[in-house]
Amino acid sequence: MERGVFPRPEIVERLERFVLAKLWINDPDPAARSREWREMLEKRFGTSSIPLYVTLDGDGREIGGGRLDFPGGGTDAFAADLAAFLDAAL
Repeated sequence: MERGVFPRPEIVERLERFVLAKLWINDPDPAARSREWREMLEKRFGTSSIPLYVTLDGDGREIGGGRLDFPGGGTDAFAADLAAFLDAAL
């Protein structure tokens, strides 16, 4: 989904105004730390849904439109949802 949406000019323009961080938690190795990361997401954000997009301020507080989790409806719908989500945090 990211490959079809994040390179779009209207999304790039918005993302350039954020500091981006990515946490990979879907490690196929059951002995990996993925379970810990999922538990951390559940505790911190109330969900371990992936992908999960969250906007935070410099103090780690959620800002803007809250959270955007697993998109439905295809890339065009996700692009519109993501643009609105990012706009709410600007």
